[in-house]
Amino acid sequence: MLIEIGLLLITHLLLPTIFLSWLWRGEAKSKLDWLLNILVDTLYTIYIFFSGRWDWLSYYLRFILIILFFIAVLRSYKKVRHLPFYPIKKYQSLFSLGVNCFIIIIFANLSFLILQGFSFHNKPVEFAFPLKDGTYYVAHGGNSSIINYHNTDRAQQYALDLVKLNSFGTRANGLYPTELTKYAIFQDTVYSPCTGKVINAVNSFPDLIPPETDRQHPAGNYVLIACDRVEILVAHLMSGTIVVNQGEFVSVNQPIAQVGNSGNTTEPHLHIHARQENSGETILDGIGIPMTFSGRFLLRNSLVY
Repeated sequence: MLIEIGLLLITHLLLPTIFLSWLWRGEAKSKLDWLLNILVDTLYTIYIFFSGRWDWLSYYLRFILIILFFIAVLRSYKKVRHLPFYPIKKYQSLFSLGVNCFIIIIFANLSFLILQGFSFHNKPVEFAFPLKDGTYYVAHGGNSSIINYHNTDRAQQYALDLVKLNSFGTRANGLYPTELTKYAIFQDTVYSPCTGKVINAVNSFPDLIPPETDRQHPAGNYVLIACDRVEILVAHLMSGTIVVNQGEFVSVNQPIAQVGNSGNTTEPHLHIHARQENSGETILDGIGIPMTFSGRFLLRNSLVY
C-alpha cells in the first residue's frame, strides 16, 4: 500500500507541480515551445482531473488544480507574447520539442481512453441509488479500465465502487487509517436498488482491518437480488447486518444491510454491479449490464448526494 500512496502523491501533487512550474517560470524559447508546454499541461490536467482518486487527498483539490492551471497559462503568456513563433536556434530546441511531443502522444491516448469510459453499448438498467445518508463518491466507475479497474472483467465491466466524503472532501480521516470507523462510509445503511427477489445473502464473513483482504471470498458479505430479468449484487457488507434472506422479496429503497469491509477489499466501500439474469455460475460470473441512477451513468469522480 505504501507504493500506491507514493504513486498517488506523485501523480496528484508532484507531477502537476512540475508541469505548472514550467508555465509559471515562463522559460519557453518561442511561442511554439510555449504552445507545446501548454498542450502537455492541458492533457495531463485533463487526465488527472478525470482519472485521479481525489477522495484520498480531497475532492476539492481537483478544482484548485484547474484554477492554478489557468493562472499559470495567463502568467506565462505575458512572458512569451513578444517571442518569435519558431525558436531562433532551432537545433538546440529539438530535444525539448521531441520530449514534449512524446508526452503529448502518451496523454492524448490516455485522455481518449478516459473519454471512452463515458459511454456504453448495451441498454442500461435504471436502479435506485443504494446509499442515502451523505455525499457519495464513485471511486471506480465507467466503461474504461483507466477509471474503473473492474472494466476488464466481463461481468463487472460496469461495476461501481462507492465511498462517502466527509466535510474535507476525503473518504477517511487520514490517508489510509486502520480504524474502520475513520472511513466515512463504514456502517452506512444500504438500501435495495430495486424491487425483486433475494437470490442469495451471505452474512458471516468478518470485517477486516485494512490492508487485510480475503481473496478466497471476493464479495465478502453480499446480497444478490433478481429484478426484472437482471441480477444485481451489492457486496463487502458489514458482518451480521444483513436483514434479508434468500427467497425473500424486497422493495426498492428497503434497508437490507450496512456497509462493511468484508471480502477482497482493502478498505470500507460498497461494490455494486448488474448482470444478465442466469448468465453466471457464480456471483462474479456473467454478462455485465450498464446501470443508471436517476438517469445518470456514474463514473469515477461522480458525486451522488
